[in-house]
Amino acid sequence: MRFYRTVQISGRDLISHAFRSALTALGVIFGVGAVIGMMAISEGARQQSISGIEALGIDNIVVHSRKSTSGSNASTEGSVYTAAAYGVTERDIAHIKKVFENVKLVVPVRDTRKSIYVQGKRSDINVFATTPEFIAMSKSRQWDSRGRFICDLDGASVNAVCVIGKTAARKVFQFHDPIDKDISIEGQPFRVIGVFENPQSVKMLGELDLNNQIFIHLETANAVFGKTSRQKSSGSVESTKVEADWLYINVIDKTQIENTAARLRTYLQTLHPLNDYEVQVPYELLKQKEATQLIFTIVMASIAAISLLVGGIGIMNIMMANIYERTKEIGTRRALGAKKRDILLQFLTESVLLTTIGGIVGVGLGVGMAHFVTHMANWPTEVTWMSIIISLGVSVIVGVIFGTYPAWKAANLDPITALRTE
Repeated sequence: MRFYRTVQISGRDLISHAFRSALTALGVIFGVGAVIGMMAISEGARQQSISGIEALGIDNIVVHSRKSTSGSNASTEGSVYTAAAYGVTERDIAHIKKVFENVKLVVPVRDTRKSIYVQGKRSDINVFATTPEFIAMSKSRQWDSRGRFICDLDGASVNAVCVIGKTAARKVFQFHDPIDKDISIEGQPFRVIGVFENPQSVKMLGELDLNNQIFIHLETANAVFGKTSRQKSSGSVESTKVEADWLYINVIDKTQIENTAARLRTYLQTLHPLNDYEVQVPYELLKQKEATQLIFTIVMASIAAISLLVGGIGIMNIMMANIYERTKEIGTRRALGAKKRDILLQFLTESVLLTTIGGIVGVGLGVGMAHFVTHMANWPTEVTWMSIIISLGVSVIVGVIFGTYPAWKAANLDPITALRTE
């Protein structure tokens, strides 16, 4: 009952000076709001970036073929054509499958560099050649149950069939059913046998959304278009030969993926001295991103915590001023039998109540800030229970730390001197 009575008296005193109490709590309100808002933005960014990395598969190694940065891949064919052959080859794929014991699956993907036209205009839809395992490797799925993905029989029979992403299907066919319709690829008709989707909207090279692409079987692409593509560039025709633009390598033991990646880099350095490749390990990227995000979160939380520190100092100043205003009240209570600990508990309770209420209002402000950022900037935010609990806990601790000295000062006032105060 004594503690309940103390809380009641403290609450009444705060209400009797409501405006001053509200101004005093502003520092805590903005501090907690900043902590919640910053942590929500940081957590949202962390989840978005990590989900993008995880969508690549943290048990995968991705090899990207690229033009050499240290030498020339080009050779001249007469005065009209320039040929450029670079990147990983079928020999590399066969070697990786045979020698690397931790490799479960190797899925090549090749950009056919063929144009797709929609209503007479060149589209941003690309045509890629791959193998049937790509749909599982990329964590994609059939969007239309009537269709299917490419299979080994399509490659063996050189079937002119294709599968199309749901975004690309909407662009090409608009509101018409794409199944069993034909798409002209460089003048060659390909029958649509399925529509797929990638729920994470994985982007190859960070810009090519899988849902906006068309896929055909690699064997069909080699038979119909060959391994060399020609494109006009600056008045000349460039002939490019790339056997695989990407290799998705799935490992058996994820704990050994870094060792496998190191062996792969050593092998590729030996066979590709021009450095016409890039090895990406989503698992390594994930660890780096988590470490970077942790630093970012600590910095943001530290900056926001300064507001709490300033708010705590403000509370201490106000409580000290409050003591001098209520000196006679303290003397009267002591004269009527209140002990030092009662005065100490009363003022400490006022300080904690003030910061706790400020913390609760600050949580609401922080949640509102997170929703505002999401709505206005289309930036993902995520308010976690942990951030709320930590913020409220810190606000209570601020009340205890910055309210202890004023409460001690009040408790140690001499009753006779306090009663004489006007």
